[in-house]
Amino acid sequence: MAELKFGQPNDRQMQFLMEDNKYIAFGGARGGGKSWSVQNKSIRLCLRYKGIKCLIVRRTYPELMNNHIMPLQDIIPRVVARYNKTEKLFKFFNGSTIKFGYCNNDKDLDQYQGAEYDIIFLDEATQLQEMWIKKIIACLRGANSFPKRIYYTCNPGGASHGYFKRLFIDKKYEAG
Repeated sequence: MAELKFGQPNDRQMQFLMEDNKYIAFGGARGGGKSWSVQNKSIRLCLRYKGIKCLIVRRTYPELMNNHIMPLQDIIPRVVARYNKTEKLFKFFNGSTIKFGYCNNDKDLDQYQGAEYDIIFLDEATQLQEMWIKKIIACLRGANSFPKRIYYTCNPGGASHGYFKRLFIDKKYEAG
């Protein structure tokens, strides 16, 4: 089997990688290694669970290309997974997948209609509107034994800054 070379995580990245709660948020300023952590965690999950379905979302497809798809093409050997540009996903040798989605307006939500994912990563989640986030995470479902988790990465500011502050800093939850 080909070798994956990620490098050594820092303490905060290691904490993110080891976390197994259903909802995980990793915040901080630019350059803190949040996207690297998403890439590393998604690959590890795909290798650990045969057939698991992961989704990585950012605001636009060009952001996905620059921050995830191109770096992953450099990290993942082709014998481990191949990228399908038409389907916007990496398919692993064991049937696991990492799908890439975007949401920059209400119409972009159509791509998630009826979709099911075991793991969802919302990278730069504070750039997405709260309503979009709720609709995308509704896809976290499926009748299988895989873990169901949502990973958020967040920078200060953005459309849903208050939403994440309320949930993860202030811990003020609403019914449901």
